[in-house]
Amino acid sequence: MEALLIRDEKTGAEWRVWPDPDVIPAGSIHETGSYLFELTGAEHADTADLLIDDVRLEALRAPAPDAARWRWPPGFQAGLVEAELRLSGRSPRRFEITTDPDLRKLTRDDFDAMVREILDDTFALFSLSSFRKGIARGNGARPPAIARLEFLRSRIEELETIVAAIARSPRRILKAQDRNVAHYQATRATGPEILRSFQSGPVLRETTNTTRLPAALNGFLPAQIRIRQRQSSLDLPEHRQMAACLRAWTAWLTVAAEQLDKGGRERGTEVGREASGWARRCRRLARRLSQLGTSAPFVDAGDAPPRLTLSALFRNDPSYRRFYRLWQDMNLGIAAIFGDFLNLPLARTFELYELWCFLRLVRAATLEFGDESFAVQDLFISDASGGLTLAAGAVTVSVGDSWQLCFQKQYREFWLEPDRRGSYSRTMTPDIVAARNAAAEGDRGRMIVLDAKYRVADGLNDALTSIHTYRDALVQEAEAGDVKGIVSAAYLLTPDMPAVGSTYRSTAMPGRLFHPQYRAGFRFGAMTLKPGMATSDLASALRLIIADATSEEPE
Repeated sequence: MEALLIRDEKTGAEWRVWPDPDVIPAGSIHETGSYLFELTGAEHADTADLLIDDVRLEALRAPAPDAARWRWPPGFQAGLVEAELRLSGRSPRRFEITTDPDLRKLTRDDFDAMVREILDDTFALFSLSSFRKGIARGNGARPPAIARLEFLRSRIEELETIVAAIARSPRRILKAQDRNVAHYQATRATGPEILRSFQSGPVLRETTNTTRLPAALNGFLPAQIRIRQRQSSLDLPEHRQMAACLRAWTAWLTVAAEQLDKGGRERGTEVGREASGWARRCRRLARRLSQLGTSAPFVDAGDAPPRLTLSALFRNDPSYRRFYRLWQDMNLGIAAIFGDFLNLPLARTFELYELWCFLRLVRAATLEFGDESFAVQDLFISDASGGLTLAAGAVTVSVGDSWQLCFQKQYREFWLEPDRRGSYSRTMTPDIVAARNAAAEGDRGRMIVLDAKYRVADGLNDALTSIHTYRDALVQEAEAGDVKGIVSAAYLLTPDMPAVGSTYRSTAMPGRLFHPQYRAGFRFGAMTLKPGMATSDLASALRLIIADATSEEPE
């Protein structure tokens, strides 16, 4: 019999995904794992193809003539993925697989916080630059890309179909509700309900000689009896989240329409007319989304954050699962406005984390050194229309006390550099460098190398090579011709927060890298930088970095 299995390479656990798929426990397939797909009992298995989200997987050597095997590392991909099995001479077989994020990395809230803090830091640093008036006029706001709006429009059309299917057969929940009824209507009242009703209202006394009440009541009965009934309700947590998402998307499209309308009036060209046309479309799309929010499952739903939690309902119900998939698509389309603004796609979280670390440290430096000696003009690029874009290439910011923070600065061979500071092997580009002017230290300029890594646990071990290389290869040539290293410390920056032991010798890797004694003794290791950290914690991390470079203890 033909069957397609997925097997965890680490644990050996396996589940059938086609046909008659098994229920895969939550958390079994996660973004940091590695899995094998194995097809068995199929004719012409050697010609079979397996695609994940329309990307063909690389085939491995099959264990038998009627079998095929593929390896799949999910990577940074959490949620529902679509798989397609193509067999020779037959129609494709399609199924879905749910992957879970590595919970030790950033959660979705952390990811949102990272984006928010990048924007907050950007505008805070804008205020320290000579571009202050331009920001006040709003030139930094850019309308969303037309291609993204086309994508969102197609998603909304599908969203209407899905919401209609959910409204026809919504999931419900039974909720208990207390109701007061007259004593002569409470034909199904229970003993406890009658006894509780004596405390909540007037009491009647039976006046006939022949009693119809139980002897325990002694001829007394409450005038109103409070009975508990169970009623069907649509107020599910999933409906609350879905309604909140619809409201958030409506608000975003309304703001996008305002930006497009403003851009159309300013340009007054064919491009401007196109922008105005899309502004009208955005308003129509916003009205359509607002109308969806009045559907039966959502109209009485309570408040919730505009974020879906991958619950059993979203996993197992086809209509709700499609809504979850569309939620992912809508977030991707909406996030592009920030990606354009930052010159970085938000889907590439590891690159976004590098930029976030740099901006957080620059922001902390404004608190540590004050903003009088700041020079942040290199952070921004001015375009012909007067707008401003955060630079994503090599950037150097002077932060005071002869210190500079550099983002992705290139170091060529030292004999090619005017200051004779560089690499003795090849061109190197560290993520972040904290460097002090050589003149401020009597021609003994030193630097700290910080390598931002969106990795956790064992992934940090693989990242050690880079900071070892930077610490050894970056040098400075003296006037006498002597060549000496200039990197006084090298750290990894990561969102991971591992447990550390009492001493670094008793702490296993990679937790050892985070131990304060290890960092202080070797000026080497890792530091935690995670979205949501207090500004005081960031300033403390920066003080540690400066102390390493100047051989001073932090205050």
